Amino acid sequence: MAHGDGTPLSLPVEGSYVATTLNGRAVPADLRLPATAGDFRLFRLEQAVLRLDAGGRFTLYFRYYHQLVRRGARPVATPVLSESEAGTYSLRTNQLTLVPVKKKGARSRPTIMATISGEQIKAFYVLQNGSTSERVTLVLARDASYW
Repeated sequence: MAHGDGTPLSLPVEGSYVATTLNGRAVPADLRLPATAGDFRLFRLEQAVLRLDAGGRFTLYFRYYHQLVRRGARPVATPVLSESEAGTYSLRTNQLTLVPVKKKGARSRPTIMATISGEQIKAFYVLQNGSTSERVTLVLARDASYW
């Protein structure tokens, strides 16, 4: 479809997007971050849902597991954790910027940069673990079955 002047119509970005891959691996997916003395932190993303509304606000909900695995030990079953982030977003061409609201008593969360193409969002951020950081790419696909 196109406008009368020949420019393509862009799809509205409002809606829900569900994580499909984390660093190229299908969700649920694991990340291992080195800790100290051979230990590592294991993060397992079970689910992430990003909701963009027409008013420029977003909500990001995610379910995950997290544990410190000691050198030579195996990961154990841990309870699933869930968190959410809310804030505002802006869109310029295909660049999506998510700015989380600072939670009372917590450190400010970093801005999340993403690209949007059709029905897919690719978000880029750095996961910090003490002095270790891991670049993370999360791909989300539009899914109308979520709020």
